[in-house]
Amino acid sequence: MTENPLAQAASLIEQAFTAISDSPDPLAALLVLEGVARQVDRAKVAAIAAVERDGVLAEKGYRTTLAGLKDLLGWDHDTARRHVTVAEHVGPRVALDGEPLEPVLPATAAAFTDDAATMRHVDTIAALMNSRPASRISLADRISIEASLGEAARTFTPREVRIMGLELLAAADVDGPEPDERPGRNELQMGANADGSGWLRGQFEDPLAFAAIRTAIEARTRPTPENRGTTAAERNAAALAEICGFALDFDDTGEVAGERPRLVVTINLTDLENRARSAMLDTGGQLTPGQLRRLACDAGILPVLLDERSEPVDIGRASRTISPRLRRAVAARDGGCAHPGCDRPPSWCEVHHVIEWQHGGPTDLRNLVMLCCQHHDQIHSTEWRIDMSSGKPRFIPPPWMTDLWAAP
Repeated sequence: MTENPLAQAASLIEQAFTAISDSPDPLAALLVLEGVARQVDRAKVAAIAAVERDGVLAEKGYRTTLAGLKDLLGWDHDTARRHVTVAEHVGPRVALDGEPLEPVLPATAAAFTDDAATMRHVDTIAALMNSRPASRISLADRISIEASLGEAARTFTPREVRIMGLELLAAADVDGPEPDERPGRNELQMGANADGSGWLRGQFEDPLAFAAIRTAIEARTRPTPENRGTTAAERNAAALAEICGFALDFDDTGEVAGERPRLVVTINLTDLENRARSAMLDTGGQLTPGQLRRLACDAGILPVLLDERSEPVDIGRASRTISPRLRRAVAARDGGCAHPGCDRPPSWCEVHHVIEWQHGGPTDLRNLVMLCCQHHDQIHSTEWRIDMSSGKPRFIPPPWMTDLWAAP
């Protein structure tokens, strides 16, 4: 029986490392190992580019390649982000018709392919070329600067390349950002897109109002393993969404049209009979089945049932699935998000039914677990499972993931 080619390769690699370890010259061995490490990085980047191009992890229920790599390989956020960034900027690309495309950073890709530049070099150059100063200069200047940095990566350290890049960008961006001459005032504008997403734009002249907003947001944007590597703007947006969600669930936010604000989920009768394949928020956004199941876990929602003519046949009575007392008990047991390695506190988390309510799962402590938004989404969209047989949550990876690790 012919041995699996990958298993053969793994055996040869193991033999090679044994030979390197037995070398009497540690300096020579170190140089060889560094060369091998760079080749391994290059192979990993090519594999990640292929995974992202073919949507392999998306088929497994992951919204992003980054999230899938963290689970599959046990990487923290920074490590996964760096690999994805490098793959996107120097990895192989193809057009829709299958024709090969030039890498996003061609000079840097050439140095990386030659094993003359490391992943840290690529990550540094990508950050420079995606910065605001780079967005303000001409295309010709960007091409020239990237070529200079890609060549410099062959000789200089990532830190030295970063300093050089900042100097080159500053020299090219002679005018700097345009001054903002709008008068200061207190206002918050918002708009909705056709797909249910939206935007906010605000400016606050009142220092006290701005201080309150800033304090509330900054209290929820502290560095964590889950948000390292994200931009400040992304962390601020996530914090504002969590604050508003918390206020809807627990704060006395007043009344709108005679009732407390709450999410309204509209669903067709046919869809309900088909186990809720789709639903729509009253703001216009369409919910996936996974998002709908997550909402049903721990939210004050008002279900509106429509018939085949899209006319309301029943408007349900709003009720909180998880009582405050029960939520406190779950929080006391789990201490926040129960997923291994996650340190989100209880105030940032939702409560999940391990056995879903529509499948007969009870709303009691033995069937509930506390999860942050990211890991709540993961449980509903992937094959991760939670075992509560011991009275505490134990997370079980998807079978395809354990099978991969068990393979030779």
